[in-house]
Amino acid sequence: MKNLKFLALITLFITSPAIRAEIALKTFETDGCTLFLDGTFSKPGLWKHCCTEHDLRYWFGGSTKDMDETDLRLSACVEKVAGNYWAQTIYSGVRAGHHSPIKNKYRWNWGWATPREYKELSAAEKNYVVNELKGMSVENVNIDEFIKINFPATN
Repeated sequence: MKNLKFLALITLFITSPAIRAEIALKTFETDGCTLFLDGTFSKPGLWKHCCTEHDLRYWFGGSTKDMDETDLRLSACVEKVAGNYWAQTIYSGVRAGHHSPIKNKYRWNWGWATPREYKELSAAEKNYVVNELKGMSVENVNIDEFIKINFPATN
């Protein structure tokens, strides 16, 4: 029995760095509304906060369903501050970008240190992301509110 416990402990010790390496995010970056205006000419930056939140969600990603909901949240945010025309324009551009052969670095799930599929985050990944978010300060983003919206079960 002691040998079995010892073997389990050694296995955990050997594999734990690999497990931690899989659950690791790169440093978050944003460029606002990638390849688009951050606001109108008369109100620059009007919806930049919407794009920053969208970029933050794309950073840690998740499933295809999560991506669709994130794109809809972007549209709703822009509609609230700038109206339906801009919301639909930005939403259409983001959705078209999913099918573009030209990919920028801010694609869905871009923040993970190792490439990942479009799948729901595991409980360990969710906890990791929430802890990373709690330690962040992102311009014009209320991190606590962002966590409540994106991780309602952790509150």
